[in-house]
Order: sequence, then C-alpha cells, then structure tokens
Amino acid sequence: MQVQCSSSHIARRGVILLVGALVFVMTTASDCWDWEPPPKPVSNWDIVDARYFNEFELYWLGGRYEGLELTSMRFTKDGDDVHHGSFFYGEPSYAGDAASGSWLPPLEIDVQPYCGFAPEETESAYGDDFDRVEIRGVVGYLYGDYGLFLWTANSEISISTWKSEVDIVQAARDLIPIARVTGARLNPLPPPTSTEC
Repeated sequence: MQVQCSSSHIARRGVILLVGALVFVMTTASDCWDWEPPPKPVSNWDIVDARYFNEFELYWLGGRYEGLELTSMRFTKDGDDVHHGSFFYGEPSYAGDAASGSWLPPLEIDVQPYCGFAPEETESAYGDDFDRVEIRGVVGYLYGDYGLFLWTANSEISISTWKSEVDIVQAARDLIPIARVTGARLNPLPPPTSTEC
C-alpha cells in the first residue's frame, strides 16, 4: 500500500515535529535554569584539630590575609586516598556547570603529603609552562599568576587564586606552619625530607 502525501500534509507534519522539538528544548533548558549548585564548602575541622594533625606539616596564612577572611578549613581525602588540608580565604564562587563545576575561593591553600603530588607528577600534569621561583629556601613552580606549587619537609603546598589580585608569590612567602603561633618570625622553609615516592 502506498501513501500519498501532499505538500500541505508534509508541512503540517514538519510544524508538529518542530513544535515538539521546541517543547523538548524549552523543557530541558528550564531544567537547566532551575539547577542550583551544590552547597558551599564549610569547615569540617578547626584550628585545634589542625594543630594536632601530624601526618604532614600544614601551612596557612592565619585567620585573615590581604583583607580576605578565612572562610573554610577542610580535611578531605581525594580519590587516591590522599589526605588534604584546605584553607579558603574569601567567599567562594561557583565556576563551571552541573557536571564539572566547583566552588573556588579568591585564595586557596591546599596541603597534602609530598608524594601526593610530587614535582615530577606536577611537571607531567602541567608540562613545562611554569617558572621556577625560590620561596624561603625551597623551589616552587609558578603557573601564571594563578597557581603555585612548592614542596617542603613532608608536604606539598599548592596556592591558587580565582578572580583575585592577591600576589601568589607573596602569599607563598607568608605561609605559616599552623602548629606555630601566628606573628612569629618567618624562617626559611625546610627542604623536602624525602624526594622518593
């Protein structure tokens, strides 16, 4: 059996398909417009907990730095079971989409064990697009004006900025071991205790 379709019949079907597609797009877009980011990170430990932590040395910038309040102190474990101590300065803003976004503060200090992100791994991940800088006696890798990695004692410290004018190199120079009293004289950072991972 053969079906004959007139041009008006084809046009009506085309309009129906177009309207259906438009309704689908509008519904999907509406779902995206209603999407809300996950809650902002909040502290899950305090200064006392951090000062008694002894798996690796933790560094921070005190309760306030360059006008930015410490807004979050977090102890987390990543997908490789590596512990992190993170310090957010300033109010974070959400960057990215629902699938791959995250909360980024104007200034973040993230500390993990030396071998959690060793220099060789950093070079492999970021390539050679970095400048070597000396920070209080240890070598740091500076990526533009938004990221800096350095290794001291048994820790890897990463400092990152997001939509901020904070001088990241100066922030690295101002790091304080959290176990020490804020305001004490800043000594050279100890060299890595081990470079084999």
